[in-house]
Amino acid sequence: MASRNLFLLASAVALSLTTTSCTMIPSSGPSSGAIESGGKTVDTPYVLVNITQAVADILSASQDKPLSVAFGNSRKSSTALIGVGDIVTVSIWEASENGLFSSGARQSGTQIPEQPVSERGMIVVPYAGTIQAAGRSPQEVKAVIEKALAGMAVEPQVLVNVVKNNSNTVTVTGEVAQSGRIPLTAGGERLMDVIATAGGPRVEAHQLAVQISRGLRTETMPMEKLISDPRENIFVQPNDVVTLIRQPRSFTVFGAAMANASIQFDESQLYLNQALAKVGGLNDDRANAKGVFIYRREPIEEVRKLIPSARAMHSDGTVNVIYQIDLKDPSGFFLLKSFKIKNGDLIYIANSSLAEIRKFSTLIGTTVAPVVQGASVANSVGALGN
Repeated sequence: MASRNLFLLASAVALSLTTTSCTMIPSSGPSSGAIESGGKTVDTPYVLVNITQAVADILSASQDKPLSVAFGNSRKSSTALIGVGDIVTVSIWEASENGLFSSGARQSGTQIPEQPVSERGMIVVPYAGTIQAAGRSPQEVKAVIEKALAGMAVEPQVLVNVVKNNSNTVTVTGEVAQSGRIPLTAGGERLMDVIATAGGPRVEAHQLAVQISRGLRTETMPMEKLISDPRENIFVQPNDVVTLIRQPRSFTVFGAAMANASIQFDESQLYLNQALAKVGGLNDDRANAKGVFIYRREPIEEVRKLIPSARAMHSDGTVNVIYQIDLKDPSGFFLLKSFKIKNGDLIYIANSSLAEIRKFSTLIGTTVAPVVQGASVANSVGALGN
């Protein structure tokens, strides 16, 4: 009878644990099944994308939009034009020593002092009056002045020179040796030219990103890619703002990996196989090889290349995306070498069902054993009393 009571007691405890096992078993995160089922609900807070070679190729092509595509790569001829705020000088010569601008027997010309181009784009030349300078080249301004002086000066010859180019400049700031405004020449300067003029980067290239703001548009690219790909060394334009940003990149790993950590990386392109290797790979005793997930927020236009019906989930037009890769499939290891990790990615590796069963069995053993032991002692004490 006593042994039967012990059995019933142990069974009752085990049954109680079984009914509440889902909440009682410790876990580092959701199961693979929970993530997969959650991605199929109507109001899911994320979309689930199974990684295939086609998906990896689309994502690879979408990352780091080339600056040459975003902004083009052509010189801007207007860098040779005078602009508001430029400092100019005007020199005038005449064919006669007794001309209007002569100041001595052997000098038949004069130089008008430096003057800034006004907000209205004008400069002032004695006897010629107010001259429109902004939006014209020095040669065009020269012709206008010579025409205005034609009836007063003796065969006037004019030279217009921009001594300080304030309108056709690029602002370079951030992690450079000397921030400032870099004047542009008629020949045109490229990104690396203006960065070098500002003294170059203050830290190593792999720690930097180059950000270009032009009008209302801003694009960013890793400094290493700019250096390695000459096509991205585009021509800058007046009023561009070039900023070198110190941007250490990192990703985090949670779940059934050999280590849970936040890892910084220097590689300009880090692939999933390299990321997993940095934490020692999957934990053989716990990991579900079918449950490797990458959490990321993606722009809606990129997600619609994979899921046309996707909708934005945040006010900035981004979508919560969970990418899943199956490493039980031998071809999955090729995908590891194709899937690029982005800055801020979270890699989660779910526990296998066997690991959950093992934990559940351990939980039952550690919980039921004291109950059985206590009941056994009580039964023995009762027997001695009889």
